Amino acid sequence: MRTIQTLNKESQLNSLIKKKRSQDFIVLFHSLWDSRSQKLMSLATGTWASGEGEETLYTISSWDIPHGFVAFRVCRTPALVVCKNGKIRKHDYLPQIHNFLSGSTGLRITGRI
Repeated sequence: MRTIQTLNKESQLNSLIKKKRSQDFIVLFHSLWDSRSQKLMSLATGTWASGEGEETLYTISSWDIPHGFVAFRVCRTPALVVCKNGKIRKHDYLPQIHNFLSGSTGLRITGRI
């Protein structure tokens, strides 16, 4: 079952960053005031969370942890950061994030940080 975990403290984010070489993870950066971010968050809690798999989606709010945006070089919200096999990829193209969360297509690992 897929789970969604909200990171509220920098210490939680730092422990996640330390695991990047040994663990694959997905981070969704969002804003509380952005309507697009809110739609993607509702899509994540609905469609993505009910899908099959053992993945965890970590969510970071721009209000709670602004340091997280600097750590992954995220300049705008919403953004999806995928860490797979120790390589970090950032996706900020809205249709690509929507397709990933809706499960309609797989996410191609493109773009570099």
